[in-house]
Amino acid sequence: MDLEKMHESATRASNMMKLLGHPHRLMILCELKVMEKSVGYLSRTIGISQSLVSQHLARMRHENVVSSRREAQVVYYALSEGAASTLITAIYEIFCQEE
Repeated sequence: MDLEKMHESATRASNMMKLLGHPHRLMILCELKVMEKSVGYLSRTIGISQSLVSQHLARMRHENVVSSRREAQVVYYALSEGAASTLITAIYEIFCQEE
């Protein structure tokens, strides 16, 4: 890998780690690893306001880390396939599964 490509890859990896590096976002993503969830469910489970959950989800949706679908008045979020999903799977297996 040439130096320029390595720099681009390192920058993308660094940006992904910054996105995943927030405890609330990690908790949201670990919940979404299991199955899709609504903002209300995530708020109750994680213990933060729906507004804050929505802000985190909006950022992650912008980065294509999560996807959403609407059912009547409820919006459900799911973990999107890709690099973030692969990282969350590894994090989930190491830190989130009960022993």
